[in-house]
Amino acid sequence: MDFSNFEQFEKLLYNIAKEPGYKPAKGERPKRKASPLISPATYKPGTTRANDNVLEWASWAAVDVDEHKFEGNLEDELRDRYGKYYYVCYSTASSTIEHPKFRLVFPLSVSVPAAKIRHFWFALNLHVKSIGDKQTKDLSRMYYVPAVYPGANNFIFTNHGDVIDPYALMSEHEYVEKSNVGVIDKLPKAIREAILRERANRLTNTDIRWSSYDNCPFVSQKMIDDYNMISGTGWYRKMYQLMVSIAASAVRMNYPITPKEIAILCRQLDQQTGNWYKSRPLEKEADRALEYVMRNTI
Repeated sequence: MDFSNFEQFEKLLYNIAKEPGYKPAKGERPKRKASPLISPATYKPGTTRANDNVLEWASWAAVDVDEHKFEGNLEDELRDRYGKYYYVCYSTASSTIEHPKFRLVFPLSVSVPAAKIRHFWFALNLHVKSIGDKQTKDLSRMYYVPAVYPGANNFIFTNHGDVIDPYALMSEHEYVEKSNVGVIDKLPKAIREAILRERANRLTNTDIRWSSYDNCPFVSQKMIDDYNMISGTGWYRKMYQLMVSIAASAVRMNYPITPKEIAILCRQLDQQTGNWYKSRPLEKEADRALEYVMRNTI
């Protein structure tokens, strides 16, 4: 379907949201026709749905949120965090009252060509504080439409604000494309997991103690100085680099550091430098940093 503006697409979402929905469970043989799927991707003429065939993301992007720590009214919480932007939020099929699961659909000021999608997704994900499902970055990702799904907590609402400029977001968040795949990533999943377990089991030095990031032997003073010297943009990326540095130092010293310990060290630094990231999921990012180090440690 082609729309001349996002408002038309938004109206379609609201109309579909009133209809009965059905999403087959994983591994389930469909009992009836499933609800429609939508995607921001457009494809090369005459090709099938595949990442290599994507031409661009046209006019919108979506972030799926399954794991979060929001408290209180969801609509108010989202407005407090992202109220600057125009978005449509709608529940997904597994949403419950106790644990709402939802999708944020952001209109874009311009389309994003295929070559820029990974950078844009990286920037958008950082901008929304990494609350999204990592799989959303798939160039050809499809999304179930909003609907009245059986047994789900179904909802849809809109926040009116600024339309996201993809290029402004990308200029704010630098991105380096991975040029190759590590040897471990080429191995079968069972072997990869066994190698990572073996590497983790070698970390047996539990005699190292510290009370704060100031006296932690894993924290590089140079990294701290570099962080404090930043003006303008770059804080977000440097914090993740610090996490990787801490994890790498701990592994070199055979200390079994945890994502929680890394997050606490970074939180202490943030509290002394403006407390900008009190809502940032540092432990989740620390887990990714530690995994990166473990995968790339010989």
